[in-house]
Amino acid sequence: MHKKSGGDKKTGARNRRKSGRLGLPNGLRKAENPKSINEILFNRSSLRRIVDSIPAQQSWAEWLRAALADELAGHLVSAVPKEAELVVFADSPAWGARLRYALAAMQSDIAARDSAISHTTVRVQLPAASSPRQRD
Repeated sequence: MHKKSGGDKKTGARNRRKSGRLGLPNGLRKAENPKSINEILFNRSSLRRIVDSIPAQQSWAEWLRAALADELAGHLVSAVPKEAELVVFADSPAWGARLRYALAAMQSDIAARDSAISHTTVRVQLPAASSPRQRD
């Protein structure tokens, strides 16, 4: 007697229906108007917001590097303005502490550049770990 495939089987590869077009499953039909990756990415508002904030971040980082001592400026990774806060990233915890004291002394200069910023925060952004092959 013929065996019927059970509807409760977990592997239903043989039981899936094929679409009439191109033999693709129903949900995977070819798109009529393909879009470029740039179109797909830039249509998302969150990505657009990030891209629009890059010039302000670069401007703040350059300004701070010029205002800080050369020793500290080399350890500043980036600066991100967020509403009433300026978040500054250092490359290590030790340099982050030194940067925190230097920024506290510069608070009036920062407020003069942008009156919306009332305080600064220093965070550590460690460099990405290199793979074992790159170390050799």
